[in-house]
Amino acid sequence: MRALIIEPVESLSLSSSPITGIDLLTYVSPLSLPLSTTIVGAIGSLLNVKLKSQDPVEGLEELANILIEKLRCRKPIIAGPLTQFSYRNAWSKPMVNIGWRLFVNPDCITNDYTIDVDSCSEAQGLAEFSPIIATGVSLERTVTEKHVEGAKKARVGYFYKYPMLSYTIIAGKTREVAKPRFIYAFNCDECIEGYTRVGGEGRIARVYTQDIEVEGEIMSPLSISEGTFIALSPIPILPLRNDLLLLEPQDVAGLEFVTEIIGVPRGDRGLPHKILVERLGLGFYEVKKIRRPQIISLPPGTIIKTGGSTKSVQDPLLRILYTIGFASLYKLRT
Repeated sequence: MRALIIEPVESLSLSSSPITGIDLLTYVSPLSLPLSTTIVGAIGSLLNVKLKSQDPVEGLEELANILIEKLRCRKPIIAGPLTQFSYRNAWSKPMVNIGWRLFVNPDCITNDYTIDVDSCSEAQGLAEFSPIIATGVSLERTVTEKHVEGAKKARVGYFYKYPMLSYTIIAGKTREVAKPRFIYAFNCDECIEGYTRVGGEGRIARVYTQDIEVEGEIMSPLSISEGTFIALSPIPILPLRNDLLLLEPQDVAGLEFVTEIIGVPRGDRGLPHKILVERLGLGFYEVKKIRRPQIISLPPGTIIKTGGSTKSVQDPLLRILYTIGFASLYKLRT
């Protein structure tokens, strides 16, 4: 498989919520995986792409079209991620994320869609996300009378919180902090390699392409087969009614390819599967220095069944989100 690999050289800072407020009690919601918007933005930065669109959603489409042309891509441009962790000078087997907090080897998901935690940890196929919440201070740059930028200084009272991503791999009774790397199926002919900013706080990662062997199939709603899948990235849902209370197919866009939502797998067979719906921001738009809109979505780790018939995606926002890697699916062996 042609893979795009994101390998952080330092702890990344990824969050689904904007900085709100000016005090130390600011709320932050850390993400254990980079959103697809973050990844295509990093690729664009690496290729020195300059966007012109003033609309944050149209900017995504403009970026996708430029990448498709420059890198000779097919849709979706990327799909994933699977995540590997360093363990004693080697990489673990690729894992899937479960509801942002847990990572497991897909083989540890049983036929009744629960996680065999004991055997998974013994096989070094289990990892946890445990972010470190840090405090930052907003900076502003002084400007001279000749409009030349000067030194930066702290804005008094403007503090905020931000997450630093930390992961622990579990091997039997041993727990060790581990370095991650995120693996995406890369549907482009050109190779890329370099170091660029990924996420917030100016954090840097190595971005490169490589041919690797990955068990299982990674798919997209743009071309889906019949089967049971686990979501590798959030599955966006667009309500068609303002008073939506249930995920009824006729009342939402984004579930046309789904025949059944099983939910997020649990570690205890006595517990029912849980269907989670969450609010998710689409990231920061650097061109206008504003945040993109929020949507609702099913989180990574949600298990679904599909009928295998690919329908034309009518909603323009869903077409863009699928093109850049949202709703990426990994086929389970069930």
